[in-house]
Amino acid sequence: MKVVHIINADTRGGAPKAAFAIHKALLGAGVDSKMLVQRKFSNDEKVASYNSGFLQTQLTNSRMLLDIIQMKLFTQTEKGRFSFASVGKDISNHRIINEADVLHLHWINEGYLSLESLRKLAQLGKPIVWTLHDMWAFTGGCHYSAGCKKYEESCGKCPYLKTPNENDYSKKIWRKKLEIYNHLNPSIVTCSNWMGECAKKSSLLNKSSISVIPNPIDIAVYKPINKSEARKRLNLSPEKNFVLFGTLNVNEERKGFKQLVDALELLIHKNPEIVNEVELLVYGSAPREDLNLLPLKANGFGRITNEEILVDCYNSADVFVAPSLEDNLPNTVMESLACGVPVAAFNIGGMPDMIEHLKTGYLAQPFSTENLSEGIKWLIEDEQRLKSLNEISRKKVMESFTSEIVGLAYFNLYKSLSNSI
Repeated sequence: MKVVHIINADTRGGAPKAAFAIHKALLGAGVDSKMLVQRKFSNDEKVASYNSGFLQTQLTNSRMLLDIIQMKLFTQTEKGRFSFASVGKDISNHRIINEADVLHLHWINEGYLSLESLRKLAQLGKPIVWTLHDMWAFTGGCHYSAGCKKYEESCGKCPYLKTPNENDYSKKIWRKKLEIYNHLNPSIVTCSNWMGECAKKSSLLNKSSISVIPNPIDIAVYKPINKSEARKRLNLSPEKNFVLFGTLNVNEERKGFKQLVDALELLIHKNPEIVNEVELLVYGSAPREDLNLLPLKANGFGRITNEEILVDCYNSADVFVAPSLEDNLPNTVMESLACGVPVAAFNIGGMPDMIEHLKTGYLAQPFSTENLSEGIKWLIEDEQRLKSLNEISRKKVMESFTSEIVGLAYFNLYKSLSNSI
């Protein structure tokens, strides 16, 4: 069985990391899995890229630049990503595509595939699986709808656009997707039950086959290690309690940085002694002026690309906080649980798929920063209870999210698509 995963990159970013993990899980399940990406960062010989030569790299950069220009010209970028998919590459003649039994789409934006590129793939007549790492596939362009339900009808008057109207870009994109999907006929996979329910209610995918398969995680990499040694390597105090927060970009409203600040201020107001007992660990794109807003001492690590350092960060923490207002199945939460570190989050999106309230973390009422602050306190205030949560968190991942479990689920899905596979 030959499968090719189609995604903009292989290891940098949330969706690429998840897709790469699925690719590895399938190799472990005996599937001939390859990836065809726009930009390659790994050394995996089974990953083919379009940025291997000077000309292709310049063309890739040009498409990505056009994608960025469109967003800046026509969207309110602070709300989050909106993709027009008007520029892209025709990959339908690539050798790996032609050899594949199954085409497996993932996150295809950032100038990689346009809607016309999808039309070309549909014309090949091959089974197509599409794993949704966000909502873009069934909206008029936004990657997360911020509570908007217009995708259940036909989009239009999009709050992400600078000049929304009944026949705006979101409506035009929705119409084009509707026409192309009739030929593409994708088998949809969502990483969380929440995303699956959203897809089922959408006007674009409500007639599609929809399965829920979580992303896998490498439990040999993300695992509990000696906390004292991890802290020593990161030059952290062995005596403090540490609260960890990590995201690619703290300025994206959806990730809840403001809510984190508010929750911590409430926590300190009710428990002033915490200022001397607790520090923060922050990784991701976080300008110093943003870190200065945090009411506790913040140890900033910037963007971490080294997994060993990332594992040290998780293991140095007592609790991970994921204050997202909208999220699918974030890698950060699963990575934290795999390292035996419980998570405080709002009870939204895919969080309940990973976090069992008072067992592997704390699910706060959306979007009560007071309740979130109570959750953080509950997780760190009792050392013996925290040890129990550490064990249950790791066990949750071992029982639900290993490469073996996820690889088998995808293998069975592929087999169901064609008797010849």
